[in-house]
Amino acid sequence: MDQEVLLQFLEAGAIDLKGDDSKLDKLRSTAKELATLLKKSPAKTAVFTMVAADPRIEATDPTIEEAMTTLRKQWETVANAFSGRPVAILRAVLLDALVQGSKAEDSVAVAFVSTARNALAYSESSDEALIWQAALAEIETKVDARAEAEWNTPEMITVVSLEYTPPDVVAAKPKVLAVDQAELSAKILNATGPWGSNSSDRNQYQVHNQPQQWTQEFSNRLSAILAAEFGSVVKALAPAPVDLSGPLTSLSQAVAEHVEGALASFSGATAGLQRRTNLLWWKEALYSPSAHRSYRDLDPFDAAALMALDLHDLLPTYSPASVSAFLAEAIRGLAEDSDQTVERDAESLLRAARTGDTMQPLRAAAAQYLTAPTGRGPLLALIGYPAEHGVLDGIGFRQFAGIDSATRLTPSTWGTYLFRELQSARVTSPAKKPRKK
Repeated sequence: MDQEVLLQFLEAGAIDLKGDDSKLDKLRSTAKELATLLKKSPAKTAVFTMVAADPRIEATDPTIEEAMTTLRKQWETVANAFSGRPVAILRAVLLDALVQGSKAEDSVAVAFVSTARNALAYSESSDEALIWQAALAEIETKVDARAEAEWNTPEMITVVSLEYTPPDVVAAKPKVLAVDQAELSAKILNATGPWGSNSSDRNQYQVHNQPQQWTQEFSNRLSAILAAEFGSVVKALAPAPVDLSGPLTSLSQAVAEHVEGALASFSGATAGLQRRTNLLWWKEALYSPSAHRSYRDLDPFDAAALMALDLHDLLPTYSPASVSAFLAEAIRGLAEDSDQTVERDAESLLRAARTGDTMQPLRAAAAQYLTAPTGRGPLLALIGYPAEHGVLDGIGFRQFAGIDSATRLTPSTWGTYLFRELQSARVTSPAKKPRKK
């Protein structure tokens, strides 16, 4: 979007500041403050969007009051500048804040796109249609870019090389041994006959008169001397034991980390393909994990609502916009085209979702994501808290949901409406945890 939202509203004549640039600066400051609020409290995104998209929003709506309070901080005399509460200006400020918040925070962007697709389908903002279309196209492109990155399946998987540094080589220091020749000579001399210096260890035989005995004794003594001498030399040259536990542990850890990284690369690269495979299986099976029944065994509108819930549970937080179209086609595939033209009014659909036994999983999900409804809010807030507000009349229904209670919906439009609300509610839920089933 090349031009800021507030300027587009001014050029389209949707708001009038009488050419006063100082007033525009005050509106800009207000939009910036509200955008900061959205970043801190993304759960407000859906309500801000619904209010901003509805030209018929009541001046007493809590979100309008919140925007007015923020504007008063920048413009103390704002109440004297207009004959009544400037709802059109506040709606423009809210949209500007939503666009700013969506650019800064992905969760706000997802909630804005999902909610705006629902709200604009039943809004009467023809003067602002082009502004909304431009804003929605820009933010939806941003959301799709992130989703496609997570869903993409690359043609090739790259695995980084094994990172391992072997220990430094330590050169062996050779031992230099010296033989005590004098001691060795003395031992050999004792072995040659009875004239050795050690009288207790002499060879008692002489070679000239006892050759056979002398030879045997000399051989025994000399072999013992040499064996003892060589044994001590060999023992001294034996290498010291080497502790390989450290290098082997490091190598084991490096290999484990390498394998773990390779598996993570493979898992991440094939995640998108796995999601698409799961979606195709779900669409062909037409079986509801939440109801434990075939969708064909359910009322078409109950089936559509549960298909929205089940698809929502199959998907990650960030999904392409085309998933809504995928859901619509899956719902239409439940029955013949003629059966899919059946319509019901929004009021009866809401009542069935709040009270029907089959809709209990949807009510549980709504209660987990959202708080009890006050002011304008998603239908899921009413579904999750059926005791709140009781039975709404036509005026109350529209004041809360932004659509007329008599609005006619087909199963596919009902299912996609709930699906977008579920996606928006999950991404901005304070808990940020997977839904308990």
